[in-house]
Amino acid sequence: MQEKGDNLESAGREFLEEQDRKFRKNQEAPQPEPKAVQPNLGRAITPMLESTISGSNDSHWKNVPLENLPSRGMFYPDGTEITIRSASVSEIRQWSTMDENDRLDVDDTLNFIIEKCCRVKIRGGRAWLTWRDISELDRLALIFLIQEITFPDDQNAIFVKFTCPGPCVDQEKWTDELRVKSPMLSFIEFPDEVMRYYSPQYKCFEIESQKLNETFYIYMPTIGAVEKLRARITQARADGRKIDKAFIPIAPYLIQDWQSFTQQKYQDLATENFSWHINKFTFVTKFVKLLEDARMSMVGTSCPKCGKPVSTPLFSKSGFTVKDLFFISGGLDELI
Repeated sequence: MQEKGDNLESAGREFLEEQDRKFRKNQEAPQPEPKAVQPNLGRAITPMLESTISGSNDSHWKNVPLENLPSRGMFYPDGTEITIRSASVSEIRQWSTMDENDRLDVDDTLNFIIEKCCRVKIRGGRAWLTWRDISELDRLALIFLIQEITFPDDQNAIFVKFTCPGPCVDQEKWTDELRVKSPMLSFIEFPDEVMRYYSPQYKCFEIESQKLNETFYIYMPTIGAVEKLRARITQARADGRKIDKAFIPIAPYLIQDWQSFTQQKYQDLATENFSWHINKFTFVTKFVKLLEDARMSMVGTSCPKCGKPVSTPLFSKSGFTVKDLFFISGGLDELI
């Protein structure tokens, strides 16, 4: 069994390398060294220096319309561009080592692909942002888009079985297997109760409370904010500090600038949380829960018979796993 697995992995590697030589689709383009951006410590976004160069001008990179992402681009500065490229053989080799039973390893591997295959820039700005400035909400959607351009000729198509809840026109429920494409994916539906607080000016949620005589802000977490928070919690545990379980769920939504989120700022924020008015703590907790409950990972389509929407959970009931996205499944005869 081990020899068979080795042969499959070898054949898959040879297939990808052949695609590199034939189409040059997976060759890794040189990437400019990201420059540090000024921490967004104020309430407004500081304009960047003017430039006419777009990130999508490089033929290796494809522009991603922000309105097509789960965030709809609402939490990025005006003029933000996200460009992606196909994954290279070396990156797919790294992906193949993912341990799907280790949540942290899965998280790190997803970030690895985002780091290597995504670029972020503000149109008209000379400085590149980093992959950590990407909204955590958009991460998996970008992974699927990268997968699609990595395997443009259906070499690693992912299929899901759909069954209409019925009843259909002829009383016989429609069922079929369809290839999963990125427009079929759903990751969040923002509740109206939450969106009433969205501020287009500050690209976050702005809450003005007359009862508390205070204005405060809630931010959709970036990949960098989640990564930094995880590191800060790990360090706090190593220092023997008690972790506040009531604070951890809301903490990612309180980080405005991941670059300046030091260990001291983590401790200050955790301590400050105890001094909040009970109304503020309850509001933030309920607000975050509404956002978390609105999140989903679904793949859907419409029944061709009756037009009813049909959906199924992504990964858990779809017949494939996250590892299958970049690691070619199937028998040897399908690889050559």
